Amino acid sequence: MKLKNAILITGAGQRVGLHLAKQFLLEKDYPVIFSFRNPKPGVDELIKLGAHAIQVDFTDAKQRAGFIEQVGQTAESLRAIVHNASIWLDDEVENSFDQQWQVHVKTPYELNRALTPLLRASDGELKDIISLSDASVERGSANQIGYSASKAALQNMTRSFAQALAPDIKVNDIAPGLVMFNQHDKADYREKRLQKSLLGIEPGAQVVFEALTYLMNSPYSTGSTLTLDGGQR
Repeated sequence: MKLKNAILITGAGQRVGLHLAKQFLLEKDYPVIFSFRNPKPGVDELIKLGAHAIQVDFTDAKQRAGFIEQVGQTAESLRAIVHNASIWLDDEVENSFDQQWQVHVKTPYELNRALTPLLRASDGELKDIISLSDASVERGSANQIGYSASKAALQNMTRSFAQALAPDIKVNDIAPGLVMFNQHDKADYREKRLQKSLLGIEPGAQVVFEALTYLMNSPYSTGSTLTLDGGQR
């Protein structure tokens, strides 16, 4: 039997995406479909909790098409699509711009267009597409030009899809700054990063989940970008 009113989260095998998927499984009455690129402990954890996993490399056009087909085979309807999948590459890395553009722009574009019928098939009053961009796009980046440009395009695309899909489907963006450090980040780096924001804390992934559920529950928010950067701007 196909899933009804499922939450689709891309890139949920680790970090923020993993936390979002777990919270929906534990706190909300929605089935979860998620994508992952490489096997990780978090993938097995979500499967044990009942999530439906689809492995895909979004830099590959054929795999993107296959992913869309598998979602259609798994779900009868979607309550929300959460574009969380992301890659972060220096500009010196070969094909870094193209890879980041494929993941941050082409994938959300293709998924939005292909899966809109599944959102409209939901029997809930509210239906959402929510992307995760980056708070840094407002100021740009000298070392990650491709990353910043692709995330800025994702924000712009959010506003365009909000116009195209209104009033049936709300489309919003969340722009996180520092949410959680990596395990290998050194103490001096952590302190330097914390000093760049007014609130000076590492809030953890829960703040993203709270922002996500706020937008999903709001009947009057669309075409917006909700910034989570502790006042760094």
